[in-house]
Formats: sequence, C-alpha cells, structure tokens
Amino acid sequence: MAEQDHPTTASAYRLAELLGDLPHPDDFGAEAYELVERTRDLVAAVSANDADPATRAEIAATLAEIADRLRARPRNPHIVVARGHDGTVYNLTQAGSGLLNPHAPRLVFSPVPPPAPAAPPTPVEMRATVTLTEAHSGPPQRAHGGVVATILDEALGTAATRSGATGLTAGINIRYKTGVPLHTPLEVTCRYSHTEGRKHFATGEIRAGDTVCATAEAVFIAEPRP
Repeated sequence: MAEQDHPTTASAYRLAELLGDLPHPDDFGAEAYELVERTRDLVAAVSANDADPATRAEIAATLAEIADRLRARPRNPHIVVARGHDGTVYNLTQAGSGLLNPHAPRLVFSPVPPPAPAAPPTPVEMRATVTLTEAHSGPPQRAHGGVVATILDEALGTAATRSGATGLTAGINIRYKTGVPLHTPLEVTCRYSHTEGRKHFATGEIRAGDTVCATAEAVFIAEPRP
C-alpha cells in the first residue's frame, strides 16, 4: 500500500475543527436532500433507458435548462461540513456518502456515538447498508470495481473517524471475492483496529446476504497538528 503524508491536504474533520460553529444537517432543508435523491434516480434512469431520439433530445434540453438554473446560484466553496446534535461531523458534499452529492452511493451508516474530545482512539465496529443501481454498473448486473473501492474507502475511513483516529487515506488494499450485485441490499462492515504512530489501521468487507463480495485493509495518516 503506497503511503503519502498529504502535506497540503486537510480532511473535513480538520476543517470542522478550524471552522468551529457549523450548521446542522437539517438546516439545509428537506428540499435539498429530495433534489439529490431525484437526481440519483435520474442518473440511474439515464444509464438504462431505451427512449427514442426525440425524447432524449427533449429531456436533454430540459436538463440543460435545469443545470443553468442551478449554476446561477453557485456555492463557493462547494464543500459543506455540518455537525449533528451528538457532535458527529459530516462532509455533506463528498463523493463517498455525502448527503448533498448525488454522485455518492446511498450509503447509510448505523449510529455510533462520536469519540470524547481528546480521548485516545478506541476500537470500533460499524455497519452500513447500500443498494447499487445501473448508475454503478461494471460487468452485467454487477457493480464497477471502482464503486466498490469507493464504498470500502468511505466505510473504513468512517470507522476510523468514529474511533477518534481521524486522518486521510494513505493506502487501501482491496480483494474482490465475487461480483457485487446491483439492486441487492448490501451490508458493509467496517472496523478501526489500532494505531501505530501517525498510522491508523482499519478493515472491512461488503456482503450480499451471506456472501462476502469484497474485503479491504486501509491505513490512514493522521494530520500533523498546527
């Protein structure tokens, strides 16, 4: 696994520390999340439609108008970091599971309390669920390996963060056991195990029912304190 120190990159968690006061995820309103969900549905439909050319052209023109309306009110910077009532920090715009990013899979984590401030990292195991669509396809009826990697990277990083071992991905080793099916509820199990110096280690796997589809081991590098 290749490692990097990420000398000029800050994590969302570090950004949250620097910003101090943050909005709550609910502050953005149900309409923002509904827009994301309908966009996800749209991407899946576009990926698997057999509409006639005229229909496609009409829809494309409509979507161009919608994109222009949204671009007329840009958010700069685009990143949105929020904090839940329990203190959990969320990067709402990241591509792994961001609630405001329609590109992100619908990855839903089971609740785990955030670590106490300044407490040393402690082992934690989490679970998440996700169902992939045509928008995530690779081989027939199976997910693209890059999407699987994104889910595992996100899950293992979330487990590390919930343990108090925040950092940036330095390397991840994924073993694909079998194809990850589309339109099938998947369970992702992720766990932070230990820390060695600035290196945090986590493992996880994706299951479809009783079948282990992919496993991963990752190392995250803690950001140096200013």
